[in-house]
Amino acid sequence: MREQEQLREQEQEQLRERKQEQDQDQIGIELDGTLHDTNGNPAPWVVEVYAGVGECLRLFVTTTAFDAKITVMAPNGAVYRDDDSGGSLRPLVKIGGAPVQGWYTVQVAHYAGMPQNANFTLLYGRYTAGNVNCANPTSPFGRTRSDEALKDPSLAPEQVPKDPDAP
Repeated sequence: MREQEQLREQEQEQLRERKQEQDQDQIGIELDGTLHDTNGNPAPWVVEVYAGVGECLRLFVTTTAFDAKITVMAPNGAVYRDDDSGGSLRPLVKIGGAPVQGWYTVQVAHYAGMPQNANFTLLYGRYTAGNVNCANPTSPFGRTRSDEALKDPSLAPEQVPKDPDAP
């Protein structure tokens, strides 16, 4: 009798886990996009999405007819990129704790920069910190500007002046 109860509990736990996995991809806002080939000049599809500091931000191309990639630029200069983490040539970027509050620029493009005429769906979700939707977050790369530099431009890294003799 005890074994049957344990088996039933295990089955219920497995069902809860499967439901949670399904819910991860169904929670959020669906944004439909299209890549347009303009005379052989590939251009990414661009949108800005908002996140508060510390929030979990999840961006997932759920449907696509091409091999897509996502590039996300945070307001502080942090860059997140992904090609196929969502499986089946679908990119997935998970920012476990948004570094700063503000608008994040999201680009969807063909992974190799090839011109495309294709539709896709981007799922955008914002969640509380530590949410399962952002487990195993995407790591940023590149240098970022500090929060102080965002508030006070005099603290930003010095720009190299352009050579006046350069073309």
